[in-house]
Amino acid sequence: MTENTENNAPNSLLRRGSVRALAPFTVVAIVATGAVLAPQFASAAPTLPAISAQNLLVKLAQSKADAYSGTVAMTTNLGLPALPDLGGGANPLSLLSGTHTLQVAANGPTKQRIALLDTMSEYDLVRNGTQVWLYDSSQNSVEHGTASADGHAKQGSKADAKGGAGGLAEAPLTPQQAAQQLLAAVDPTTKVTVDGTKLVAGRAAYTLVLTPKQSGSLVGRVEIAVDSTNGAPLQVALYPVGGGSPVFELGFTSVSFSAPAASQFNFTAPKGSVTKELSGDQSQATAKSGAPTQSQLAPQALGTGWLSVVELHGVNLSDLAAGASAKGDGSGKQGNATGLFNGDISSYLNTLIGAGKSVHGAFGSGKLYTTSFLSILITDDGRLFAGAVTPAVLEADAASQGTK
Repeated sequence: MTENTENNAPNSLLRRGSVRALAPFTVVAIVATGAVLAPQFASAAPTLPAISAQNLLVKLAQSKADAYSGTVAMTTNLGLPALPDLGGGANPLSLLSGTHTLQVAANGPTKQRIALLDTMSEYDLVRNGTQVWLYDSSQNSVEHGTASADGHAKQGSKADAKGGAGGLAEAPLTPQQAAQQLLAAVDPTTKVTVDGTKLVAGRAAYTLVLTPKQSGSLVGRVEIAVDSTNGAPLQVALYPVGGGSPVFELGFTSVSFSAPAASQFNFTAPKGSVTKELSGDQSQATAKSGAPTQSQLAPQALGTGWLSVVELHGVNLSDLAAGASAKGDGSGKQGNATGLFNGDISSYLNTLIGAGKSVHGAFGSGKLYTTSFLSILITDDGRLFAGAVTPAVLEADAASQGTK
């Protein structure tokens, strides 16, 4: 059962939020530490009434299933270098590779709870209205920040600048979040089809397939399992050009669409833990010191459709090594003057730089790292470009921004 559509769905239904194509996935994978996905959960394909791609897009976009709880499996295989030693335990940066289990619950866009589980530890994100908490059991530490009424991190907040409470809250860690972001790619650059059915977490679903038409994209296709009853996305998988195994998969292994108890979204700091309040003080301090401000560090989307690229500022190559070495010096200070990267991320980017090749062009000079699905360019003047695009596309976007 296959149906095609060429950008027939209304844009007002498809373009949720400000996400453009795959740019958020790359910034999550490289900076916000929220890379997605999960193993294949489908079993025997159920028999369902035929549906057109147009109607399935509308069903997905209009789904009201925003209250749920369940277990999500997440797998990432980007072909990136091995992760640095993170000290063990559950850690968001570990989502850059391997398979992980998350317990999730939500009741609307401003009540969410996500727990990244490990055999010996747990990393929790809890959002209740405008209040956001991050808890790391391995450190028995709590970070507390605020979000706007619509659930987005407030501009200028320290949590957002660090990729902490605000940054992780924005990362696509559920099939709903991932599918909403990918729907932004449904435009004339996308071929949309319905390709059969599957069972996901025991629920009958249609398989919606998005295939980029643009030359230069490293995305071969995206598959979204859409619940046949309520239109909720149950699973998202991204495949590279040329096929093979998915590089990202995110999906439910069990799910209930009943509203979770209100107590699920309450948070009390565990006994003995230290709570760190996150505020906008950092952006004020950096402005006074002459370092890049939050607005200067904010990710910028370049390109269109499936050729979207993320640009970040403040990635000083010499500071990365300092950030990595400062991690364990006991000072608690970060080597990167901008404060954008903590020691773990600085160390990881340092690994990428070491494995990349030196490149030169209209953008200046820097290091380029590529996989079958991802291209990353870190320039000598402190910018990072990342996208699921070929190196030629990435370098052209960097060149369009000149040198700094």
